[in-house]
Amino acid sequence: MITNKGKSIFAKYMIGQTPAYASYIALGCGPKPLTLAESFSDYSEKTSLDFETFRVPITSRGYLVEDGVSKIVFSAELPTEERYEISEIGVYSAASNPDAGLSDSRTMLKFSDTEGWVVHDTAVRELGTDLDDNGDPVPYPPLSGTTFVSNANNPTLRQTARIARYETTRFLNSVIGMRGDYSDLSIVSGSIIDTLSNSKPHIHLTGTRFDISRQGPADELSLAFSVADSSVGPAPEETIDKILIRVEFLGTESSSSNTPHARFDVILENDQENSFDDNRYFVVSKKLSELYLSSNFAWADATTVRVFATVINDSGQASDSYYVNLDGMRLENKTLDNPLYGLVGYTVIKNTDATPIVKSPNTKNFVEFRFAMDVI
Repeated sequence: MITNKGKSIFAKYMIGQTPAYASYIALGCGPKPLTLAESFSDYSEKTSLDFETFRVPITSRGYLVEDGVSKIVFSAELPTEERYEISEIGVYSAASNPDAGLSDSRTMLKFSDTEGWVVHDTAVRELGTDLDDNGDPVPYPPLSGTTFVSNANNPTLRQTARIARYETTRFLNSVIGMRGDYSDLSIVSGSIIDTLSNSKPHIHLTGTRFDISRQGPADELSLAFSVADSSVGPAPEETIDKILIRVEFLGTESSSSNTPHARFDVILENDQENSFDDNRYFVVSKKLSELYLSSNFAWADATTVRVFATVINDSGQASDSYYVNLDGMRLENKTLDNPLYGLVGYTVIKNTDATPIVKSPNTKNFVEFRFAMDVI
């Protein structure tokens, strides 16, 4: 579907005010794909993908008539090396917003083993390990122990039951899992209790800059993740009631109780909007103005990020029957509006099985985006 922004850019292209209306194809992993029987929503107000994973230049353009409908066809080649699961496609007028500069949209976290994440509970150690009775690290395979790190195409994570529940992660070929009872977060009056002072178990990443001080208050951070059963057999007797995640960005530590910090909190409840039986892949977005910032915090000083995760069951307890699988975090610039740049067209993937399209690693693939064009 062509967006409202796309109509504006196309009109400017027709009268020579902009050199291009469609130059790049963007692919993302945010929404749940549709079955052939389902109808597309109205995407005219879309200004970005739910969770963009990459953008590639359009390499060929064509025109065809299909089922009596005239269509413009854009084609592009996908990156060879990486793995993705694609559930949305968009067309952009350019590779990036030229007005945004260093504050343009970008990936903030990939949750891969190459980033340097470590677990921190009774000790600091590598991901995917626990401690034995002697306090020595013991490695665990995926979906066992308190944390794991794995390739997303690991057969354990790609079994049929998991795919049907949308438990698989989609962004790159990496996943970090945290067991549902690992951080033991809890809620009071609709908010997650402060974790900074009591140092609950978490994973953290240090030595990386998270300076987003140039961004506007309407710009957004988006966290992509899934929730998976600890086994692929019949669902456990308990059910998911709430999913709690806290991402903390830390500045220079002045004391254990007064460390400058910002908080990105996720609280998802099992209701009509979030049915955890039908869909377990989520993208949660928050405006920067919605984050909690301590009075002494400055984004320019942020060098550490910590992640806490808990799954609450229907008995109100933190559950070890599920894992929170972290996929990625993205920054989306929503502030700088450029009349010659934007999302021109958008669609969600629709196929027989309502599943994402898997782009395997080290394979050559192409993508097409077709605009139906006719005269009214």
